[in-house]
Amino acid sequence: MKVVIDIGHANGTGARGNSLEEHAVSTVVAKYLDLELGKMGHDSITLDFPRESNDHDLSLTVKEANTLADEWDIVVSLHCDWSSNPNAYGGHVCYLSGTGKRLAQCIARHLCTLIPGRADKVVKRRGLYLLRGTKDPAVLCEMAFISNLDDAVMLSQYPDLIAKAIAIGINDFDKQEKERKQKNGLA
Repeated sequence: MKVVIDIGHANGTGARGNSLEEHAVSTVVAKYLDLELGKMGHDSITLDFPRESNDHDLSLTVKEANTLADEWDIVVSLHCDWSSNPNAYGGHVCYLSGTGKRLAQCIARHLCTLIPGRADKVVKRRGLYLLRGTKDPAVLCEMAFISNLDDAVMLSQYPDLIAKAIAIGINDFDKQEKERKQKNGLA
């Protein structure tokens, strides 16, 4: 499987909390995710436009992901959630397409076991430009609440475990899709 990893938000434009910043956290998780995917035999490329405005970063990300669409299979965007309620906690994965939902479910199974708390572990989101704009199936991983102290500890001290959970979900999705295609005579 060939995975486009998106570091959500440009530098300094995302969520902040507990002395953490979303772009910095996502950058660290992306590096570990790239390593984990490589160990599993998958290729990955990371998209990051850290010096742009948030809107321009998003536009460039979708444009570049679509340029790569013929060669790459999925897009996984890494984010940190924020809430004015410091007790909000947990991860979840957003999707739009049917294939995106299957991918989100595979990732959430592992990510939300590691960072539990959300009632809805998989959420269909029509309003997210990244999910609407990419040609390849895409998901947006809200890894944890940067505004929650316990989640922030996970984000800062265990980015490798978060990346591994996401990578295992991607690997599960790859196996599931291969079985589905074989069953339907598409392989």
